[in-house]
Amino acid sequence: MSKNRPIENKMGILIGTGILAGFLASLCCIGPLVLTILGVSGAAVLSKFEFLRVPLTIAIVLLFGFAGFTLYRKRKVCEPGSICADPKKYKRMVFAYWIGLIIALLGLGSPYLVTRLF
Repeated sequence: MSKNRPIENKMGILIGTGILAGFLASLCCIGPLVLTILGVSGAAVLSKFEFLRVPLTIAIVLLFGFAGFTLYRKRKVCEPGSICADPKKYKRMVFAYWIGLIIALLGLGSPYLVTRLF
């Protein structure tokens, strides 16, 4: 693994971390509901993670903001091996970015969605 890979080739890590932050941000609210539906008792303990929602929301915004900026900024020159040099790789990364953002936002908005549904 080369250490001087362009930052845009590391966006998968940013997107994955953003998705993980979205799930962790919803842990306090959707977690107890899902576990209760599955028959796990004592799932209300997860509500103690409510204090993590704000820092994880900030992390989601920063991670996806930086990934989106890096993905969509115009480059004068594409370095060999970078995402912009390969159109198929670029389209896959754009697709992964938007799917990841939707998943993270659903996780982040899950407390509000759950109250509307139930």
